[in-house]
Amino acid sequence: MARKIIKGNQAAKQGDLALPYTCTALYVRVSTQAQADEGFSLEAQQERLQAFCVAQGWHVCPGHIYIDAGVSGKTTDRPQFQAMLAAAKDKQIGRIVAMKLDRMARNVREFLATVDQLKAWHCDLVLVKESFDTSTPHGRFALTMFAAMAELEASTITERVMSGKQQKASQGGFNGGAEAFGYTYDAGTFAINEVEADIVRSMFAMFLAGKSLHGIAKALNDAGHTTKKGKAFFPMTVRQTLTNGLYAGVAQWAGIEQPAAHPAIIDKATYEAAHKRLLALRPGIQLEGEIARRLQAA
Repeated sequence: MARKIIKGNQAAKQGDLALPYTCTALYVRVSTQAQADEGFSLEAQQERLQAFCVAQGWHVCPGHIYIDAGVSGKTTDRPQFQAMLAAAKDKQIGRIVAMKLDRMARNVREFLATVDQLKAWHCDLVLVKESFDTSTPHGRFALTMFAAMAELEASTITERVMSGKQQKASQGGFNGGAEAFGYTYDAGTFAINEVEADIVRSMFAMFLAGKSLHGIAKALNDAGHTTKKGKAFFPMTVRQTLTNGLYAGVAQWAGIEQPAAHPAIIDKATYEAAHKRLLALRPGIQLEGEIARRLQAA
């Protein structure tokens, strides 16, 4: 009987003896769909977490049981979740126990960010399903595995995006970016801006007639023309225009060039001729022209 009294007053005894005392918080979350699919209700989660903490000898503070009911895990901007983080920051709790990772965050990267926050506040995190505890060596080792998973996840997403862009380019699609000079892009459709298109055509014409990039930029600026953003033309701006297959009705991505669905401003032969002359230019002369132009503008 005496042993039961001591166990029931564990928190008070620890306080009297000035022993280290950690207030444990529980976090419970379920969305309506998850509850229907898993049959794992809020009450069931809380009961299992309570039982787990009793088995570990951890004291669950009644005022620190955080429940987000019917709230999606797609964001960490959940009322009770944020209240729990605030309590950890204020040193009111030293341990958080949840059923599994997806109760805390939607992906590994968000989870790691939360762990980093809690670590800075000296608050441990325990996940029952994954047998994960940041206060143990095994838990800290698991963190490195989670970090590797996050990096792999990020790389996989990037690879999918890049593959999608390459596939889109191979089919003649537009892969985004700033609206190109010479065009108006709206609702997925390119339309030629005739005023700007005439300037694009004049760039190609002047370049194939033997004019330098610096000379073309100067001629455009002297005529009062500006870029899409209302800025002056520079030799590099001209070079970017001359190397952009978009103007010849070509979609480009990662070395892929395919006929595109948008209208061309110049013909393919003009574009290829300009490209050939650019390759034959002496870089030193063009660089000197660019430096001179920038010095004059300064």
